[in-house]
Amino acid sequence: MSRLYETVTEKIVESLKRGVVPWRKPWKDAHALPINVASGKAYRGINVFLLGLAPYADHRWLTFKQVQERGGKVRQGEKGTLVVFWKQLEFEEIDESTGEVCKRRTPMLRYFTVFNVEQVEGIEFASVYEGQPLEESQRHERAELLVASMPCPPAIHSKARSAYYVPKEDAVYMPSFERFASADHYYGTLFHELAHASGHESRLNRKGVTEVARFGSNDYSREELVAELTSAFCCATVGLDNSLTEDSASYISGWLDVLGDDPKAVVIAAAQAQRAADYIRGVTYDS
Repeated sequence: MSRLYETVTEKIVESLKRGVVPWRKPWKDAHALPINVASGKAYRGINVFLLGLAPYADHRWLTFKQVQERGGKVRQGEKGTLVVFWKQLEFEEIDESTGEVCKRRTPMLRYFTVFNVEQVEGIEFASVYEGQPLEESQRHERAELLVASMPCPPAIHSKARSAYYVPKEDAVYMPSFERFASADHYYGTLFHELAHASGHESRLNRKGVTEVARFGSNDYSREELVAELTSAFCCATVGLDNSLTEDSASYISGWLDVLGDDPKAVVIAAAQAQRAADYIRGVTYDS
């Protein structure tokens, strides 16, 4: 299992060392997110970025078995892409204090290898619908709806000199909209701060927010990674371009330190970020 974490982390670190932040990209719309052809479901968490690093324009993927079941085959010499997911294992144990049998759940990380439809032959896939890019006003409207969907949101102050979140006040401070280069920049930053707010003790109760972390420390960088990934998920949902976010160089250094210390960090951060993005969107998932 440790090798699995290391493999995932190596892919992300390799990208970061090239100066490419895999979660920063100009999302066209939610339909650009990678999906599994068989289930029709979008991949979540770290898989969004692992699949996004692959050099394919199509967003559809299949396992080797799913390709065979459809009468197709993977082209000779093609290599698959790793995806991971958490599975909840249920088991029974005796509570030592009461002597009663209790049901417990524990998460287990599993992995599969998938292939992009561009690597497959013998199957006719429908053409991917290429809609017209959204106008900035449309992205603005969709982003506003997403912000408004957050249950029990923090206070948002819009005339600050910089963007930040204050846990004790449960308040997000943002510069005015006009100070940003575009709606994409503004909402990408706002989603980042709302990500921090999602960790408040009254919401997801995330350690990176509820406990004080020194600026530049390992814990600080971990929480910044969660916020970055959350913003990426939110931007993808409404079709925003988060590829031009500033200050990437300093953050990359901190992220590389975190990933170097703990191979599990990026997988865990992506899972926390997916949960935070779901919270902001006002939706819940069983897993």
